[in-house]
Amino acid sequence: MSLIPAGSLSYPALVAEYFLQLRGTGLLLSPLDLELVAEWERRGVPAAVVCRGMRRGWDDLSRERPPGAAPPRSLRALRGFVEEEWRAYREGRVGDGGAPGSEAEAARGRLDAARTVLAEAAAASTGPRREAYREAASLLPGEAGSLHEVERALGAADDLLLHRWILTLPRPERGALGPRCRLLAGDRTRRARRSAYRETLRTHLFEAARRAGILCLRGTV
Repeated sequence: MSLIPAGSLSYPALVAEYFLQLRGTGLLLSPLDLELVAEWERRGVPAAVVCRGMRRGWDDLSRERPPGAAPPRSLRALRGFVEEEWRAYREGRVGDGGAPGSEAEAARGRLDAARTVLAEAAAASTGPRREAYREAASLLPGEAGSLHEVERALGAADDLLLHRWILTLPRPERGALGPRCRLLAGDRTRRARRSAYRETLRTHLFEAARRAGILCLRGTV
């Protein structure tokens, strides 16, 4: 994988970089591929499991590919292999640290981790940024329900942190943020749904916030 430490990359960036290095070409995932990565993240599939599935799928397809045939161009071609790896991980046959526990335990673990990193970020910050982290923490539920409910709460906290960060930017920098994200995302193709393209833009927006030192819960906990 990259020489960049995995801990410094968000979930989508880590998965994207691994796939693009398997391909050996390209700079960005397509909107449809990013939508698939976002789905894996929402379901709590560990990035290490996704990467193992992609690696196995790439190797299997390479062995079966006729001479001269092109390799897979989209991450979606490897989806079945990732899903198999995820099932094996959950059944305890493979995986770092064994299979996860129940959904309730996973939800509670993510919620506790989110509270911890927000408290640490607030303690290390000052002024408006500290207040934003405290406000984000107040959006987290007192008790963990389902993973879906926790994911929604993390998303709301991330949206608040992103909004607060954008408001602190100087007007010229704030005005340039949208066009830069659209430039990075490229033009929306006919096959890409509008929702998938918007998710691509949001991914680039959150990556900009990360580079500015803003904590983003999804992809961190």
